[in-house]
This record gives sequence, structure tokens and C-alpha cells, in this order.
Amino acid sequence: MNEKEYSWSDSTPDNSHSYLFNTFKKIILEKESFQNKTLLDLGCGNGSLTKLIAPYFKKTIAIDPSISGIEQAKSNYDGDIDFQNNYIENIDEFFEVVSLFEVIEHIYDPISFMKNVKERLKKDGKIFLSTPYHGYFKNLVISLMNGFDHHFDPLWTHGHIKFFSKKKIFELCDIVGLRLVNVYYCGRIYPLSKSMICKIEKK
Repeated sequence: MNEKEYSWSDSTPDNSHSYLFNTFKKIILEKESFQNKTLLDLGCGNGSLTKLIAPYFKKTIAIDPSISGIEQAKSNYDGDIDFQNNYIENIDEFFEVVSLFEVIEHIYDPISFMKNVKERLKKDGKIFLSTPYHGYFKNLVISLMNGFDHHFDPLWTHGHIKFFSKKKIFELCDIVGLRLVNVYYCGRIYPLSKSMICKIEKK
């Protein structure tokens, strides 16, 4: 195992993929047409979520810095998704849609990262970003149930290092010249939601 990268041992879905995809499909994919649009999926991991989303788009490029993740994404797969062991800084194409599901919480410098995302977005493009939801009531419940050490586990290799509320996503977008259009909560009933899916556009 390469200790410098997030390691994937198989291509099975993560436990978050079902509620993320179901919400994304119901709220976004079934209400907007993307059949003529290109998608850049950032931090695709083992590709299991990407494979669910890609059929709704004309073309999909999915990248991840994890060698094992891309190996698993390509294993037993003969579809059209272009899986790449790559970083966004090396991508020279422009896209109508950029997705990053459960990625931003792993990023050391989210401001620089989102500036790079913005640069890869076409003029009227959209960003769909998901991240674990944090708010006052949920954080209070976590503390009252003695769940702090599990939820904010410092021993998780390459785990979550940034924790976002809706307010902080709004601030992040504003700093880099993006506009937070809407937030959709998923995984549990709000305000105990597991994650939030954010629809973002250029200002």
C-alpha cells in the first residue's frame, strides 16, 4: 500500500454512494438534461459512483490521484468513461459540468483547489459538490452521543481534514468567484443529514 495515497482494495460502492446517487438523480439528473454535456468527475476513487452518473452525460472523464483507485475503477470495466490517475492541474480541457463527491473534506487547501475547478469550467457550466454536512444541531447530537472520536477520527489515514457547514461552502464559493445556487441534504432527515449536495455556478 502506498501510504501517500488513499488506498482502494476493491471496486464496490462506498456506503455513501447509494444516498448520494439517489438524491443527485432525483433532484438533478431527472430534472435537467445533460445528454449533450461533458462531465469531469474529480476524486472518483474506485469509480463506482462515476459509473452510475456517467450514462446521463455525453462524455465523462474521471480522475483521482490514487493509483489503486483508478486500477479498481478500470477493473472488469469496458465502458466509455476515461479513468485517469491524474490531478486537476494537469487537465487542459473545459467542461460543462464538474462533479466532486465527498472530496473537498480531504483537501488541504480548498480555496486553491476550487480556483482550479473554476478554471476548468465553461462559461455557463455547473459544479456539483458534495461533502459531509455539519451544523449546530448535528454537532450537538454527535457530542451528546459521545460520537466525537468516531466522527472526527484523527487516526483515519487520509481521512477528513475539513468540516463544512452551508455557511462555509457559501464563503468558499464567494472567495473564488463562484455562486452557491442551492443545497440539497441527503442521507438522513435534515438537520441530521449525512451529506449535502451543492449546486454551484460561476458568478
